[in-house]
Amino acid sequence: MISSLRGKVLSVTDDSIILDVSGFGIQLFVSKALINNAVAGEEINCPAYMQISDAGVSMFGFADEREKELFLELVQVKTVGGKLAITVLRHNNFDDVVQAITSESPRMLTAPGLGAKRAERICFELKNKIEKRFLGAASGFTSSPASGSFDNSVLDALVGLGFSQSEAARAVALSKGMADPEKEWTETELLRASLSMLQRR
Repeated sequence: MISSLRGKVLSVTDDSIILDVSGFGIQLFVSKALINNAVAGEEINCPAYMQISDAGVSMFGFADEREKELFLELVQVKTVGGKLAITVLRHNNFDDVVQAITSESPRMLTAPGLGAKRAERICFELKNKIEKRFLGAASGFTSSPASGSFDNSVLDALVGLGFSQSEAARAVALSKGMADPEKEWTETELLRASLSMLQRR
């Protein structure tokens, strides 16, 4: 089984790179972090995963082992194949995916082909696994659940003010994470704290 690849980047597209490995041009579907670091003509060494399915053989590449481990957890969810899992990692940062799952905030996960029901299933099935494996891995975040009855209302209000869904969810999670764990939030207090967090950033 192929666990990593080293070679020269031949080309970079929106969703993949072509890697020259000992004269073989191998297409890798890659994460956001890896595609941002890949430069045509330069050599890279990256963790990789080969998936064999009815559709054929696909190769996936990652910026580091953490991303690969997260990918392998995602493909354990029913109806989430390799292509969708790498699409999630290409449209979301590693930290954001971990935070979305551990805080049970499926609306933080945005990717083509990922519907609301499937995002909810990912969070539901992987929450405990991701907490155990990546607790503390998402820099700057805690795993405090963002599941208060008014959290969605706060998210909607922030989006209505012009912030992205990801920015809004991040601000809510950070606001809760930096406060006293025993604090009982009101909707107004959480909105103000999240706005303050966004303005500081």
